Amino acid sequence: MDFEVRRIRPGEGLRLRALRLHALADAPMAFGSTLAREEAFADRVWDERATGGAGGDERVTFIAERDGRWIGVATGLADDPDGPGPVLVGMFVDPAERGRGVGRALVEAVTAWARARGAGCLCLWVTSTNNPAIALYDRCGFRPTGDTQPLAHTPALTELRMVRDLRQGQGDRD
Repeated sequence: MDFEVRRIRPGEGLRLRALRLHALADAPMAFGSTLAREEAFADRVWDERATGGAGGDERVTFIAERDGRWIGVATGLADDPDGPGPVLVGMFVDPAERGRGVGRALVEAVTAWARARGAGCLCLWVTSTNNPAIALYDRCGFRPTGDTQPLAHTPALTELRMVRDLRQGQGDRD
């Protein structure tokens, strides 16, 4: 592995903004927000996200980095308002880095965080047409629950809920 996955640090809000806007431009239907909406966020919003993801109890943000360049991001939230435990959100890997293990490494970092919190499962929502992401999550041990919801900004698209059992020996698949 020639990249590092690490927790975001306070003060990295503008770098987080740049990567998130890149993600929204690259894959607008993969996220529950829009590029226009998040471009309008004040710098303090990004600073708060970085600070919260760096050391807060309710969220964690992991960055994948190669040679100082951010190539991926994933966030874990302590409580899924619609589910039984923590939720993985905001997952993105730069298109040039896909297929190199970055996505799996980010998923595993959030999974380890959820396990350390004592969670029995980790949930996520994924757009039903995002087959590469669904395949990644399946390889990481996530299974569809059968729950669906419309994508917030494009209700004609559907999101699927997937869950990974975090109990010892459960959920992993290679």
